[in-house]
Amino acid sequence: MINNLHHLFQTIWHKIFGIFLQATDAFYRVFVRLLYHSKIVGVLALFWIIIFATSAGFFISIFSEAQSGGGQNNHQGFYAIDVGQGDSSLYITKENQTVLIDTGKPGNGIVQKMEKILGKYRKKIDVIVLTHPDSDHVGEIENILASYEVGLILYSPIYDVRPDSVKSIENIRIKNHGLTLPVFAGENLSFSENRGEDKKEAMYFLSPSFYGMATFASKKELAEDNYFSVVSLIKSRDLIFTMADAPQKIEKVLVSSSGNTLSSSSPASVPVSETVDIFYQLSYLTGEELQRNQFDKIILKAGHHGSKTSSAPEFIKKLSPTDVILSYGKNNRYGHPHKEVLDLLMDGFLTSSSTVTATTSPTSFMFPKTKIHQTFSGTVYFGE
Repeated sequence: MINNLHHLFQTIWHKIFGIFLQATDAFYRVFVRLLYHSKIVGVLALFWIIIFATSAGFFISIFSEAQSGGGQNNHQGFYAIDVGQGDSSLYITKENQTVLIDTGKPGNGIVQKMEKILGKYRKKIDVIVLTHPDSDHVGEIENILASYEVGLILYSPIYDVRPDSVKSIENIRIKNHGLTLPVFAGENLSFSENRGEDKKEAMYFLSPSFYGMATFASKKELAEDNYFSVVSLIKSRDLIFTMADAPQKIEKVLVSSSGNTLSSSSPASVPVSETVDIFYQLSYLTGEELQRNQFDKIILKAGHHGSKTSSAPEFIKKLSPTDVILSYGKNNRYGHPHKEVLDLLMDGFLTSSSTVTATTSPTSFMFPKTKIHQTFSGTVYFGE
């Protein structure tokens, strides 16, 4: 769509510019004589040239803005968007592909916030990930689909299991003209196939798994769709974890010696004490050798808005992220982020270079002895 828009602007611009050039050339050649013989006609000729210059500048400005998207911050990186008491993130790849993870709660103005990043004229999102059906995560999906062309929607398979969510995903599938598919642990999106493994830019899905759904199917957890949150890992110059609302039980599996349960048929309940190096485990899950020192930052978008139901001490300690993002609304009724989580993040589990960032507007949480990242419109940005 955006390419068609560029082509349309080009065609209109070339035709109009050609007409203006021809007309201006004719007027310019007789301009001095007209001005000499008749001041009124000369002034009209001068007025025509001024209009031409102004119009040309206008079309150049519009066309250039359409090509770039018009966004002030339209460059590669991870954007944790301020959607109040909700969750939404945007990742722009080095190839300028876009991945939107959740849309936040209803009425949060996500379309306008996306325009500030992508620009008003960029109307395509390559991939949308719907982590689970909670309205504070997917409440604006219909507005996004009405405003953007979407190439692919990946959603938590809990949508296809819970009766109250089946109709919702069917409506989304109808409104989306691209593919709409469930996503499971072990699957991935590759954004830069030709760069070699060391520079490969990709998104890996760590949860939920087939076995996990079968395990929880007859238990009370089935009513808690947080257990089926899509947990993803973005690999670029940084390593970025987005946890959605995944509870501690899922986090503990990630750092367990049997963490391959996320992508296999092994039992999902394992002794937490049997922990291994998380990068060894991530290498197994992604099929790619990952080492901490190959990344500039280890970024964690903490689970469940900083709730104590997420951010297991075993997980935080093993991951030891350099940066933590908490997405929550100011003075929310849930008390997010919980004191237990804040104490954990500031209690020596993080590396000495770690920082904690909150996406709350208008001011960020002031943690002692930590650097607060600069934000614009409440959105936290990590990138070039």
